[in-house]
Formats: sequence, structure tokens, C-alpha cells
Amino acid sequence: MIRIMALALLVLGVVGCAGSVDPTRFYVLAPVAGAADAPRAAAMQQHELRIGVRSVDLPRYLERPQIVTRTSANRLELSELHQWGAPLRYTVPAMLAENLARLVPTDQIAIFPWGRSFAPDAQVVVEISRLEGTLGGDSVLTARWRITGRSGEEIAIGASRFTEASGVDYETLVAAHSRLITALSRDIADGVRQGVQVTAR
Repeated sequence: MIRIMALALLVLGVVGCAGSVDPTRFYVLAPVAGAADAPRAAAMQQHELRIGVRSVDLPRYLERPQIVTRTSANRLELSELHQWGAPLRYTVPAMLAENLARLVPTDQIAIFPWGRSFAPDAQVVVEISRLEGTLGGDSVLTARWRITGRSGEEIAIGASRFTEASGVDYETLVAAHSRLITALSRDIADGVRQGVQVTAR
């Protein structure tokens, strides 16, 4: 009798697990309409420009699948039900590269490590110190970046800070993050264009 009851409980447990639905939602960053291609004339001038995204450093608290929100000046919250579809250490550099390809514009862009045959005219190094938001409040990105030329000389340096309205749910918060990275991409694209032009004189 005890064995029969134990077996029945085991069967019920298996059925219960099979019938449960994982409520976790997954999100990805995406370029937004604001990262439109640069004018055609600029495209002709910069067509051969090669850009390498050397590194993008993120805060340690973003090295996890859960989406992080700020609930107070000193408190962060991790959501188990709302997570990134891929690690940010991969998706942020990829989005930055895609945005730069549109904004500079150039079709010669690579993320480190790149092949020996690829010799960048400009290498981009980014250190993001803050990237999070508050549901129903604002999302904030702060970053420092620098661009080096072919010989390793520094041709541009900058610090960027942007704020976007987060919206009331995680989907709008992630969209705000995408707009923030697009805004950062614009600053860096300006630095690349101006820096390469200066060194070419």
C-alpha cells in the first residue's frame, strides 16, 4: 500500500512538472530608427574606413542574465522572470558595431578578435560605468570612450551620459536601453570621423 501511494505521488509530481509553464521572458537590444545611415556623400568619403571595436567593459552587476533595475540610490534589483536573451558582454559590442556601421558609415567594421588581414584605421575602447533604469522612471547610461589610430596613437576621447524614460514595463525599459546605446554610438561615430580626418591632414 505504501509503495502504491509513493508511486501515485511520483506520477502526480511528474504530471505537475510537465504541465507547468516557464513564465520567464527574454529580451534583446536592437538598433532603433535614430541610428539611420549617414548621408550618401559621407558614405563615399568614408567608404574604405576600417573600424575595430576593441573592447566594451560593463559594470560587474550586469554580468548576469537577469535584467537589473534600480529601486533606490543604493539598491539594485534582479528580476528572475525578465532576463537577457544573450549576455550583454556580447550584445552591447555587437549593437555598437552595427550602429557605427550605419552612422559613420562603413561596411569595414569588426569586433575584437579580428583576423590578421583586418587593420583598423580606428579602434574603439569603451568603459560603461552605469547602465540601468527604474520602472516608471528613467534609464541612465554613463560611459568613457577613446579611439586610437593605426599606430596606437589616441585620436579622440570622450565621456557620455544619457537619460531616457524607461516606461512602466521591462519591454519599454529594454527599448530605452537600446536608445541609450544608440546615443552613445552617435558620440563615438562623431569621434571616429573627426579623429580620422585630423590624422589624415
